[in-house]
Amino acid sequence: MNNTALHGLAIGLLVSFGVVIAIASVFATIYRRHLRAVRRAGRLLDPLSSLVGSRRRPMLLPLPPRWMAIRSTNTSFVREMLGLDPGGGTPWSEALGRCRERAFFVSAPVENWTLVIGSAIPDPVVDVDAAYRFLTGLSRVVGEVHFYSSDRVLNFHAWGCLRDGSVVRAYAWAGEALWNEGQMTLDERLLGLVCRGYGEDVEPVRYGEVPPEQNNTERVVLLARRWSLDPVVACETLLHMESSSLGDDGPGPLGGATGA
Repeated sequence: MNNTALHGLAIGLLVSFGVVIAIASVFATIYRRHLRAVRRAGRLLDPLSSLVGSRRRPMLLPLPPRWMAIRSTNTSFVREMLGLDPGGGTPWSEALGRCRERAFFVSAPVENWTLVIGSAIPDPVVDVDAAYRFLTGLSRVVGEVHFYSSDRVLNFHAWGCLRDGSVVRAYAWAGEALWNEGQMTLDERLLGLVCRGYGEDVEPVRYGEVPPEQNNTERVVLLARRWSLDPVVACETLLHMESSSLGDDGPGPLGGATGA
């Protein structure tokens, strides 16, 4: 075979290789777009709908990063135990807008539960010992306290159930397990939550997989729904109560005042 034929063959092979690369690039682009569309659709429809029984409902205002559900309808007593004026109150719409302030905001009772929001609730990511002391101390006087925390940016999360000053179950994650106490519950298992032990290594996530910590963070609300009070439904109820009261003598004590 002469040099001209070899040169032509080499050019043909290079062109064929370029065509293959171009086709592969097109298919990769289409796949990435399809994957993004699937993930967007997955955010709208809860894949655990068979377990939780309904589609997630969006809130007009963002969900507080930390909240507590206290099994009590005695709002004045709860407020007093948090160091607030027992007879005070702030409209819940205002409380939601100020939920990142270092304060407590206490709701009116919803389905035999009282909701508490505000950054005065200790964050186990900052000081897990302070969170433990606060929650056990509060539970010792009010009875049953549930705690939830969800940071969708860093995928830090925590939840806890305490009764009469004792921890029934608690877990907190911030790049490592900060708090893992009590036996993992059936609800945690059904929701597919991953709870790591102290010092446990985190295995690398393969391409296309969702990290367990992200799943945990997104499902804190679902755990709250099963354990105590759905915060989305509770806030909808409180906002409806607030709007209804505007037609009477003005807004009632649907929230709480700032605390230390």
